[in-house]
Amino acid sequence: MPALDSAVRQVGDFVVVALLLFGLTSVVAPLDLFLSSVGVEPPWFAGLVAAALIALALLLARPLRLRLVARVWGIGLVVTAVWIPLLVLLELQGNPVGILVSWAVCLGAGVALTYPPLWRAAEARLRAE
Repeated sequence: MPALDSAVRQVGDFVVVALLLFGLTSVVAPLDLFLSSVGVEPPWFAGLVAAALIALALLLARPLRLRLVARVWGIGLVVTAVWIPLLVLLELQGNPVGILVSWAVCLGAGVALTYPPLWRAAEARLRAE
């Protein structure tokens, strides 16, 4: 049943790409507020376009694996969970520089927390204790 196997594989690839896009939309979501704060009203699909461009760059740089999708989702969760409280507590609405700096800090924290060597080092440290 090669035809069924091919169809299942194509559906699986589609699901992985969709998960990658949805994960990236939470990573680029703060850019909508940044654009609004500088006076540019982005269209409703701007986040999806930005996510698609980043996904294309990621896919050109490395093969599509579920591990990549999991890292993107982890970064998106960190950006969302840290950026929104920063936005509210520091009252950054309308401050484009503050929005970009807080987004960059959250993005850096997300990348650092999902960096595989960091996880391996933490796991080795926990096993040693």
